[in-house]
Order: sequence, then structure tokens, then C-alpha cells
Amino acid sequence: MNEYEQLESNLIVLPNDFGAIVNDFNVTKIINTEASAALKDLLHRYKILIFKKQALSDEELIRFSTYFGELFTTGKHNPALGSDKKTSPIVYIGNNTEKYKQAYLGHQEVFRHSDHQWLEKPSSVSMLYAIEIDEGAPDTLWTDMVAAYQLLPKQMKERIADIDIITFNPFFRPFGEVRSKYIDILKTVPPGNTFPHPLVRSHSTTGDKILYLHEAYEMEFKDLNFQTGSLLHHHLVSHINSINCEYSHSWEKDDLVVWDNQSTSHYRTSFDGEISRVLKRISIAGSKPIR
Repeated sequence: MNEYEQLESNLIVLPNDFGAIVNDFNVTKIINTEASAALKDLLHRYKILIFKKQALSDEELIRFSTYFGELFTTGKHNPALGSDKKTSPIVYIGNNTEKYKQAYLGHQEVFRHSDHQWLEKPSSVSMLYAIEIDEGAPDTLWTDMVAAYQLLPKQMKERIADIDIITFNPFFRPFGEVRSKYIDILKTVPPGNTFPHPLVRSHSTTGDKILYLHEAYEMEFKDLNFQTGSLLHHHLVSHINSINCEYSHSWEKDDLVVWDNQSTSHYRTSFDGEISRVLKRISIAGSKPIR
């Protein structure tokens, strides 16, 4: 039995082949090139991999993440979450700021998005490792954006085939001031560099077509007027909300979830600020999106 077959034999595949729980796999062990390739193949196939009961040091988490590629980095001219105080590839996502001074995102709602969509080369893979989860901490909800594209009517696929999406970098504004908004570029020009990407992008490995859309940041469709673009965005968001292509993960301490950041988007509801929910995130470098 090769490494892929061994890993696959321990999988619990989730509905619609969207996500898989990997049983009997110790993330702390050093694996060979074949096993690393098998993990990446499984991630591309199922888009989300869930590893339960993983007790990880920072060094072990970082080493495991590198099996999926080079670590994501960005510079001060194109900032991202945590890049202002970057001493480690680990970014704390949480609300217990007394205990975790560098935690980001608090307890507010985090709208549907893929990570780093405003950059020229968004990350390809992300992972979250749960270190402190109180009862009542909210789930993370992932959406299959390959399925979202596949389920579009043919006429809509043809309409959006050549459209580019521009996402404005939220970190050029004070943290917490940016809201999800379709921008009227004749009235408002958000600060920072912009990098148009295909609204329908192709996965860099599988070639799958992906609806590369979010609801989390200021954005526009290139060369569409405000009325046309905002109506199209509303229609596409309504389509995503109407389909059943989601996985909701209920967090437990020591859960590690790895996801394909090209082919999925994710969301978190707001929650009581007295509830502690703290996770460590690492992202893997990606390439420039293509059609």
C-alpha cells in the first residue's frame, strides 16, 4: 500500500466530497516526499482536511505546514493580517487579547472570503490550529467555490468569463473600519495597490474553474459601472447563499484544519466576547490567479 492509499484508507469523507477527516495521522511525525505529495493530492481532491487531537508546538506546526509548500510572506507595501508585527509565520486569530496580545479579528462577524485576495499572489493554502476553545465558540463555515461555479447557469458563466475582480487592501485603513462594500469608483478610491484577478479563476494544480468572489472587503468589477457591477455582485452572492455546498466545522481544542485557499471561501459569525476562541493560522505561498 503506497502513501496515498494508506492515507485514503483512514479518511472519513464528508458529504459532497467537500472535506475529509484524516484519522490515525500524527502531524508531529516527519514524513517523506511521497507522503507529502499524498497529503497535497488529498487536499486538492477534498479541499479541506481535518486532523483531530493534535498536540503541536509552534515548531511542529510550522514544519507540518511546509509539506504543502513555501510559507506565505508579504511586505509593508502590500500588508496582510499580522504582517505589521511579523516575527513568525504564525498569526493568532482570536479574541482573548489579555492572554494573547497579538490576537486578531476579535469576536466580530468575519464575512465570506478567501485569504489575501487583494494581493498579487494570494496564499494557496491556509490552516488553523485550535488552542483555546470555550463552549459556545462559533463554527467556521467553508463554501466550495468550485461547486458554486459549476452550479451557475450557462448564461451566467458566459457573462462573467472575462470579468476581473478588484479587491482593495483593507490594511491601508485603520483596523476595524473596513466593511464589505461594492465601491463606486467615481465617488471613492480606496488607498493602496490593486491587483485585478479573474472572477472565474483556474486552480493552479487541478485546473478546476473557481468562482473567485468574496463578501468581506471593498471591491469592484473592473470596467463595469457601479450599477451593473453591484447588481451582478448581489446576484452572485445570492446564488452562493442558495446552494448546499458547505462544511461547518465545530471547533475543539487541538483541531487542525487545512484548506485549499484557491477553491474555498470561509465565514465566521459574531459571538459573545466573553467566550474565548483562539487559533493559530499559517498560510502557504501562492501564485498569481489565472483564467
